[in-house]
Amino acid sequence: MDSVPYVSMRYLVAFIYPITATMRSFLAAGGHSDEQVEAMHQAWFKAVTLQVALWTRPYVTEQW
Repeated sequence: MDSVPYVSMRYLVAFIYPITATMRSFLAAGGHSDEQVEAMHQAWFKAVTLQVALWTRPYVTEQW
């Protein structure tokens, strides 16, 4: 009945990861080590993914 198509969580994550990956160069430019950059990017990615998943919850299927 809804005209909005449902989106698989897998595709949602695949869409968000490259967007958050742009932060890596900014984090690296701050003088952080590779491990710190990786940890910060993962935290950023998880936070953004969670927010988008909550905002789009009615349109996202739970199938992985």
